Amino acid sequence: MTVATQIWFKQRKITVAHVFAQRAVEVDPQNAYAWSNLGMLEEQLYRFDKAEAAFKRGLSVAKSDDAKGNLYLNWASALVNKGDWEAAEPIARQAYRRRPESQKTRANLGMVCLARGEWAEGWPLYDAIIGFDNSRRKVQYRGEPVWDGSPGKRIVIYGEQGLGDEVCFASMIPDALERSRSVVIDCTDKLAGLFRRSFPKATVYGTRWETGLGWDKQDAEIDASVSMGGLGRWFRNDAASFPRTPYLEADPERRAMWRALFDRQRKPVIGIAWTGGVPWTGDRYRKWTLDDLLPVFRSVDAVWVSLQYKDAGKEIAAFRARHPDIDLRQYAYATLTQDYDDTAALVAECDLVFSMQTGVIHLAGALGKDCWCFVNSHPGWRYGASGDSMPWYRSVRLYRQDGDVWPLVKAAEDLRARFRRV
Repeated sequence: MTVATQIWFKQRKITVAHVFAQRAVEVDPQNAYAWSNLGMLEEQLYRFDKAEAAFKRGLSVAKSDDAKGNLYLNWASALVNKGDWEAAEPIARQAYRRRPESQKTRANLGMVCLARGEWAEGWPLYDAIIGFDNSRRKVQYRGEPVWDGSPGKRIVIYGEQGLGDEVCFASMIPDALERSRSVVIDCTDKLAGLFRRSFPKATVYGTRWETGLGWDKQDAEIDASVSMGGLGRWFRNDAASFPRTPYLEADPERRAMWRALFDRQRKPVIGIAWTGGVPWTGDRYRKWTLDDLLPVFRSVDAVWVSLQYKDAGKEIAAFRARHPDIDLRQYAYATLTQDYDDTAALVAECDLVFSMQTGVIHLAGALGKDCWCFVNSHPGWRYGASGDSMPWYRSVRLYRQDGDVWPLVKAAEDLRARFRRV
């Protein structure tokens, strides 16, 4: 049963795996590993209370340090995914004490520390996330070492994880440029144009997902390489080391196009994104319907511009048919392209970005654009455990969910105060 549970879990067949996990503890209730699997799957189904109960039951029957380490590791992972950073801290430390060599154990404790603002301890642990799976792959170009922060080197900085992560961690590239002899950036192709303009002293290639790059053979020397998030241990070890200043520059010609269009509207232009994430990053907790946002839409006479990265044309058309007084638009050639420069120019010319936590808030913050970001009760570590601001960006204001209640009434009041109703 336990083996079958793992097989189905690795195929992302969560509900099938859960059936086997439940049966495994019924057949052998003294099997600590079976309880650990069940807890892990309960967490995947967002049943956090049941997950915690399974982990506690497993610890009550666990006889070996290995079994206890497995339980604490999966329990810490569940609390990290839940975004319960205070509860996660002691459990993650218990897991680390028993399994300090585990990448997952180290990464979990690293994220806990970073969420709590314990930067110096968190970054070296968080770095264990590199190489954990394909989205976090570790890259070597010529067998070079990982950069140790020493000055005067020719280094390659490569992107990691999602688009928002690359944009966020790119805030540390200016620091690396100052310390290094030269810098090559290997990023997602979608970001290459934006990064070339924003970091003119670096050589930028949009080859993060390619093999047989070519450029790595042409360049005469690579002393070291490092992931973008790996820069944190050298440049962001306390709150004072975050400059919180804009570091990306949108295309001025594309900005001029949007400005010419928006000036004709004679009303505020507000970019809006109402969903974020994917199933394994808690997307069910990161979404509104457009009807949920009616109090917001009606708080100010504005042009609302979709910043959804997936096509929302049909959803918007149906919504406008029901509510013809709401001016909500999608400009697909800005948000659905493979060049993030298009989106950056649009965002730069909005009067405000109003968004669920998703990648576009990192873009807005990196551009210095005012952004109101709505953070759910299960926030990722970058949003911290509390407060209305982020260390990364001065222009991003956080609105935190209270239990199951989104602060949309408060946001509508704040919009009325900021923009005069026409």
